[in-house]
Amino acid sequence: MDKPFRRAVDRAQLDPAAITPHVMRHTSITNLVEAGVDLPTIQKISGHKTLAMVLRYAHVHDHHIDRAIRAIGRSIPEPTENKTTDTATLKLHIGKKGAA
Repeated sequence: MDKPFRRAVDRAQLDPAAITPHVMRHTSITNLVEAGVDLPTIQKISGHKTLAMVLRYAHVHDHHIDRAIRAIGRSIPEPTENKTTDTATLKLHIGKKGAA
């Protein structure tokens, strides 16, 4: 571990045996993913040559998944009523003679 990193760990009163540059890389990349930063940008920041390596460092947690699912739900409009008589699907199911 280089001296500036070690001094920063000591100043933060963290355990130098537990906090390594490798651990900090995992933490930083995970935080960027959770903040919504796109993977190509994270790849440039981290200096990885491939997105596969970025993904090895990115840990997705349950709360991040929950937030993503909520984001999907916001983009889906709520149906106002159930219309079946005017839908294209119903027209496809009715034959030329009007039989279903």
